[in-house]
Parts: sequence; structure tokens; C-alpha cells
Amino acid sequence: MERRNIKNLSLDELAAYFAALGEPRHRTRQVLQWLYQKGAGTFAEMTNLPLPLRGALDGSFVIPSFDAIECVRSKDDDSRKFLLACDDGNFVEAVLMESGGHRTVCISSQIGCPLRCSFCRTGSGGFIRDLRSDEMLDQVLFFKKGYLPPRKRFNIVFMGMGEPLLNLPNLTRALEILNAEDAFALREKRITVSTIGSPDMITQLAGSNLSFGLAISLNATTNRVRRKLMPGVFDLFETLDAGASFAVRRKTRVTLEYVLIDGVNDSDEDASRLAAMTAGRPFKINLIPFNEWEGSPFRTPPQGRLDHFIGLLLPGTPAVTVRRSRGRDINAACGQLRARMIDDG
Repeated sequence: MERRNIKNLSLDELAAYFAALGEPRHRTRQVLQWLYQKGAGTFAEMTNLPLPLRGALDGSFVIPSFDAIECVRSKDDDSRKFLLACDDGNFVEAVLMESGGHRTVCISSQIGCPLRCSFCRTGSGGFIRDLRSDEMLDQVLFFKKGYLPPRKRFNIVFMGMGEPLLNLPNLTRALEILNAEDAFALREKRITVSTIGSPDMITQLAGSNLSFGLAISLNATTNRVRRKLMPGVFDLFETLDAGASFAVRRKTRVTLEYVLIDGVNDSDEDASRLAAMTAGRPFKINLIPFNEWEGSPFRTPPQGRLDHFIGLLLPGTPAVTVRRSRGRDINAACGQLRARMIDDG
């Protein structure tokens, strides 16, 4: 019998496995702690489990992990980008960002991306497949075991390769483990899922018991420009309404990510429309000056234009921040990820 990947089991599936063996309920808690808190790579390491149970687990499951093929460190900041090898010969990129003692892990949800947003380097390379839930979790474990100080808080952002909501079953399974107290114990303020925003899927997630923050990649103030930049998007105003409903139901704010591109979406009229469509609504605006990459026709707005755009938004709009993207010199910033296997074609 082929052994299954234990990290692809949900909490209920893991509990059902132990119940079928007649094991007490706390076995689920013990195994979760070994896998996600202690980073065990074998069942033999799980020394508080009875020896026969360790043998049964080893006969039924495997515990995979990622190997780092390459690490590139930014000369401008403390960002590091890793190329990680999947078990089928594909590769995925993940990034560790550090600033002021705060650490953020940027992970991917797909290998490549099917959306082909015109300003995004990832989408220009095509789409290979969805990542499994264990592959999402293993990106976090890779950093936790080798690069994150023990017992120190860190953040996770699903802002790497791929569109998370197009891989919803695996995303939700990963979020369940990230939330679980006996696993990663991360909640809303420590996890952000970035998406172009499917209204139906946002509504579905709003009604779930999963804890995470939502960021919607907006990037334009009209449907015409937004669809030109992002061909796979849904109606702008339906997406905003779904985001607002999510925020109200969760008693939080939704972040609207707005990549500012010189001469494309940074006009005075864009600023006025953005201010009007967000005024009095439960949003935060995160402005992201476009991160240039080789082959892209787009450019970053001058600093004066960025400052002027911000001035037109304030003070009537919700909170406005500017994301100073890290790792730009190693193509690790927002919109720059593209694994080598895609480049090599």
C-alpha cells in the first residue's frame, strides 16, 4: 500500500485515523506538535508515542519536506529568496523578509500563475499546477526550522506565486493547520491572503471559521483599466462589496492593494475615484510603487507623483500606507517572483 502524506490530512482526518486505531484523542495533539512545532522529519522522533503506534504511522504515512536549491540574499535589505524543490521535479519560490526585528514569510500557492496579469512577472511565465496543502505548510516549516528564531512571532503572507483562491481546497486545509493551537497557532493578524478577489469565494470564506486577514489586489479604479491589467478579474464594484461584507462580518478591515504604475493608474482622476469608492467603508489602502522587472513595459512613478497621489487621498479615505517592497534587487518583491523552471522553459 502506498503511504500517504500525513501533512495533507485535515484535523478531522487525523483524528479519525487515531480513532480507528482505538487511540486516545490526545494523539492528534501530540502528532500535530511533533510535525508543526518541533518539525519532526520521522515518526521515530515522536518519542512520547508508543512504539507500536510509531510503527503503524510509519507504515501508513510519509513526512516530506522541501530542499533548498538556491538562496539569493538582497544587498539592499535583509530579504532572502529561496528556490525550493518539489517532489515532482518542479520548483517554487518563497521569500523571508526582515525589518526592524519583524519577520515575514512570503509563500506561494501555485507553481506559476494562470492569471497573466500584465504587470506581474510570475504570470508572464505561465502556470504549472496548484500546490498541495502540505507544500504550502512546508514553505513555512522550511523557514521555521532553519531561519526563524524559536518562539518568536512571525507573519505569513500568501503573496508569492499564484492566486490563492484558485486553489481554495488546499488553501483552506493549510489555513486550518496554520490556525490550529497545537500546530502553528497563527491567527488573523499573523496571516494575510492576497487575491484578485472572487466575490463568491470571498463570501464563502467570510462564513468560515478560518482566521486570516484579506487583501484584495485592486490596482485600478475602473473596470476597463483593471481588466486590461488583470484579464482574470471579476467586476470591480462587486469585488469591493464582497470585501466590505467580509470586513463587517469579521469585524475587521480589508486591505486594498494598489500597485501604482506610471501613466497607467496614477492620475488625479484615479486618486479621486479611489477616494470616493472607499470613503466610509471598512478598508485600508496599501499603495505599492510598481517593482520593475526586465521585459516589462511598465515603470515606477516618480516619488513626487506618489506623494501627490497620497495627498489627493488624504484625509477623506481610510488608512493609507505605502509598501516599500523589499528584495527588489533579487526579484523577490511583489510581482517579481518567477521560479527558474519557468524561466528555463
